[in-house]
Amino acid sequence: MEKSHTVFILSGPSGVGKTTVWDEIRSNHSDRVEKIVTTTTRAPRPGETDGVHYYFLSKTEFEAEILSGNMIEYALVHGNYYGSSAGELDRIVSHAKSPVYIVDPQGMAHLKPELMRRGYRVSTVFLLPPSIDELKNRLRGRGTEDEGALNIRLANALVEMEEKDFYDHQIENDCLENAVAKVSAVMFARS
Repeated sequence: MEKSHTVFILSGPSGVGKTTVWDEIRSNHSDRVEKIVTTTTRAPRPGETDGVHYYFLSKTEFEAEILSGNMIEYALVHGNYYGSSAGELDRIVSHAKSPVYIVDPQGMAHLKPELMRRGYRVSTVFLLPPSIDELKNRLRGRGTEDEGALNIRLANALVEMEEKDFYDHQIENDCLENAVAKVSAVMFARS
């Protein structure tokens, strides 16, 4: 049985601007869509709050959530677990909003079929950088990775961008305003 809410998945490589695009959409449509707060084992970055940006767990705690069956999907990315819980999805749907997942391509590959199996309509968007050089500049601008971690993220991004054809929509984040308008058009075309 198909559920009444479409679940949206916004994905793309690290540094492409997924969170920035989402923040703009949320500020204008918080009554219609809400981001799934994912769970991770990575350390919080400056300014991140538990339960707002992520649910931060130890590796042991995260693995206990996996064993309990509470994780809809999870992946080991850059040495840390990331995943989403069934409880978080149920919380958003109970507020009559469409859930939005902001995940890496590994997460989308596991998440979409699982959500469809659970009866949800799913719409996927892959956010692309205008170029690899621009992606590198954005990652450096964050100031959160050393050169080794930056190189790992860039190598992963090249592999992840090969997955773009598995998405319903591909949108280039060349200009924030344009990307927000295009992603919003996808999210609200059916409402």
